Amino acid sequence: MWGSALIGDIYDAPHISDDVFTKQVVNILAQHPDFNSSMVSTKPTSTIFVKEEYKEHKFAKNGDGWLESSWGKSANQIIRECRKARRSNKDNRDMYDSIISDVQTLKSMEVEATIKALSWGEGMDYVIKNMGLTDKNLKSLRKFGETRSVSLQKACHLFLKANSTLESLNEKVDWDNGDQSEWVNAIQLQKDARKMWRNVLHQAEKLNSDEQTALSFASDTLEKSGPLSARELVSRGAGTMHRDMTPKKLSALLKMYGEEYDLFKGSKSSYLKLGQHGVIIKDIWGYMAGSLDSDGSIFISERGDPRVTFVASGNMGKQLCADLQKAVGCGRLVTDQKVAKNTKKMIHRLIFSSKDDIRQVLKGSLPHMRLKGTQAKAVLAYVEEKDKMRKHELYQLVTYSNWKDHKEKADALLDKWGLGADTIGTFAEGL
Repeated sequence: MWGSALIGDIYDAPHISDDVFTKQVVNILAQHPDFNSSMVSTKPTSTIFVKEEYKEHKFAKNGDGWLESSWGKSANQIIRECRKARRSNKDNRDMYDSIISDVQTLKSMEVEATIKALSWGEGMDYVIKNMGLTDKNLKSLRKFGETRSVSLQKACHLFLKANSTLESLNEKVDWDNGDQSEWVNAIQLQKDARKMWRNVLHQAEKLNSDEQTALSFASDTLEKSGPLSARELVSRGAGTMHRDMTPKKLSALLKMYGEEYDLFKGSKSSYLKLGQHGVIIKDIWGYMAGSLDSDGSIFISERGDPRVTFVASGNMGKQLCADLQKAVGCGRLVTDQKVAKNTKKMIHRLIFSSKDDIRQVLKGSLPHMRLKGTQAKAVLAYVEEKDKMRKHELYQLVTYSNWKDHKEKADALLDKWGLGADTIGTFAEGL
């Protein structure tokens, strides 16, 4: 073990970089007998050293920046706090100045990474930066930079046109009345371009205060409580939301503007919030049960293969399936399947087909199920059953239970099997 007394000794430290911060770190590590200076691969940016792969660091799933994701505070918040601390602790002024410089460097890197990630961002750096890149704008740009790219690029081109006019006028020494009018028009065009930029990134800002209050309340509540229906949100929002807000109105608002608040539709009746690390679900088994009841399936194929499937659609549905797989620790993802040839809507599935996966999912979800409890119990019994006759009865029970509300299909199954509904009912005894 290398002695603590040697830490800070620099007599044999390798020369890695001229940067003070890197020198300090390497000098300390150099005291360890197993340290090999050739393993150090860093690149300087101010006093911050970042490996190349860090520059490709992905942002949080909800679009938050690096500092918000790691520290829970924006660059501006951290800098304000450092400046405040610097005023009351003048002895450590240089330290606070160094922290501020590093935070500013990280923020600059974050801006560059955000622009670089845009498919249309190449060569547009100057314009995008001049359109206004607040933390709020950056987050929206990361979320909607592609889906709203046509309008965003239009705003950029308007700004470029205005800027080109202003540069041309600046080269003139004497202006006539036409030049003055052209200058005024160009300045107004720049303002219009920036306004279009903001409106495209923040479409919910055109809503009235009552509608924005409802969305903000839904966002805060779903973050604290996990998935809830529009009806439950309105019920909990009594006294906060406007008295005219109904579940139907709130559902319409969430459908149109929920994404700007990181909200999206989950199962048939629930809404969820997307956090920095994925979908926020407080009770994973309760949510799985509700989703299987409404949108999922529990069945046994004619070949005798049991299967449990969770289904979701759209980009956020894909995220939801991935997060559920991670949360329950099992299952197989099948994503980006088209519903029909002439539609762009994609369906995503989380499939549980092995006996162990089925046991885990159904045992966890069963206590919370309201509609498909019979199917869940029957499939759990099926995977353990050895008797072929009993397995066939359980197959018929599950299949009929899935179709009993569709009279034509249910009657066709009974005719095919030569059984009555009452007989199928007896197969559930003992489950």
